[in-house]
This record gives sequence, structure tokens and C-alpha cells, in this order.
Amino acid sequence: MACNMHKTMIAFSILWSLYKGSLSAKYKVVSAPSVVATLGSDVVLTARLAPEMNAEKMEIRWFKPMYRPYVHLYINGKDDYTAQMPQFANRTELLKENITRGIFPLIIRNVTVQDSGKYYCYVESSDHHGITTVYLNVNAVGSPPVISVITDDTVFCESDGWYPEPYLIWTDNEGNKVIPSMEKVLKDEKSLYHILSAIYLPPTSSNITCTVSSSLNQSKESSMQIRETRHPVTHRDLYSRYIVFCACLAVILMLIGCICFLLKRLGKYLKGFLAA
Repeated sequence: MACNMHKTMIAFSILWSLYKGSLSAKYKVVSAPSVVATLGSDVVLTARLAPEMNAEKMEIRWFKPMYRPYVHLYINGKDDYTAQMPQFANRTELLKENITRGIFPLIIRNVTVQDSGKYYCYVESSDHHGITTVYLNVNAVGSPPVISVITDDTVFCESDGWYPEPYLIWTDNEGNKVIPSMEKVLKDEKSLYHILSAIYLPPTSSNITCTVSSSLNQSKESSMQIRETRHPVTHRDLYSRYIVFCACLAVILMLIGCICFLLKRLGKYLKGFLAA
């Protein structure tokens, strides 16, 4: 009886050890859901194993959107560039300082607009695998908006060098939005956006502001004084203008009367002079 109990305990211990070993081999790949990078800068896409474990002997593959060709591959204890996407050549590096702790971020240098999008980090060991995703938002802040007057009643605004696609808002001197009469968004050869817009000036506006913004909360604005401030005309103003007009008219009529009187006197004088 005691012998059977001993064998049972040994078997249970072995099974428990195997169970714990299988648990230790399980892991998740964890990363930040998204990251923002400025055009031309370097960006770090974070990734790690949970729970913490040594990833030196694992395959670590970063790719978008296909498994192969890849963005970066670490396999058999070293980097493999044989099937790397051409656009990432000489621009990626897997940081291995903490790979024994299951931390292996990827650096992408000199970020371009084409680098934006979803990245997958796939990790595989001898008996398990996991995957996570990171979305890279590339941001380019464009030039300050340039406002120009086309006609007395039409104003034009434009700005270029934006990513992602920007939007433009017109406001008057009181902060009210002005609806554009025309707006276009164009894309250049570098995949950067150029936005232009035109408005008809509100009759009471003396100052106009053009603000260009992106979905990543980046914005630039410019303002221009279009005309002198126009104050609303009151009844008192109209009455004053009426008094001034009547006074001027009276003076003009008096001058005309004086001139007619002098011309009449001069005519009589010349007539008498010629008769003599």
C-alpha cells in the first residue's frame, strides 16, 4: 500500500513538473497599439514577451502586410536580410540588449510616408508562437498657410507638405467660420498633401484667418487684414449725414445764386459800357 502511494506521488510530481514546464513555454507578445513619428525621424516599435523569458533562440519577424518579404527578421540567433522589403534596406535594427528578458524593439530610421500603417511582430519558439500589431502614424507638418487677395471680394489660401491629409478652416475677425467657395487637396510625388481654398469675403469682415490642421492635432494658421474695420451704421449716423448733406447743398445753392447775380450785374455793366 505504501509502495503504491509512493509511486502515485512520483507520477503526480512528474506530471506537475511537465505541466509547469508547458506553462513556462506559453507566452504572449505585447506592444503599444500605436506610435507617432515625424517624417524623417527615427521611430521605435516596442515588443516584448509576457511573461518575461529569454528570446535569444526564438524567431522574431516584423512584417507588413505580408509574412514575406518582411520588414526585419531575427532567426537562429542573428539578423537575416535575405528577403527584406527593399524600402527598409539599411534602415532597420532589432535591439537585442534585453532580448534575454524577452524585450526586442525594432528601430526604423529616417521614417518615410510609405512606412505608415500596421506592423505585425510574430514570435515563434520550438513549441509555441505569438503575434502582436503596432500601428505607425507618420506625421508631417506643412508650411504656414499663405493668404493672397485675388479680387476685392475673393481671398485664396494654400499650404503644402502635410501628412496625413489635412483640412482647412476659414474664420473672420469675430471667430465665425466662413464657408469656402472652392477647396482642393492634392498629393505630390512624395505622397505629401497640398491644400488650397478660396472664399468670398463677408461684407463686414476686416480680418480673415486661415487655419490648416491634420488629424494628429498639428496645425498652422495665418491671418490677413483685408479692409478697414466697418462699424454698423446707426440712425444717429444717418441723421448726421443728412444734416451735413443739407448744409453742403445750401452752401452750393448760395454759391450758385451769387455767381448768377454777379454774372447778371456784369452783363448789365458790359451792355452800358458798349452803348456809351
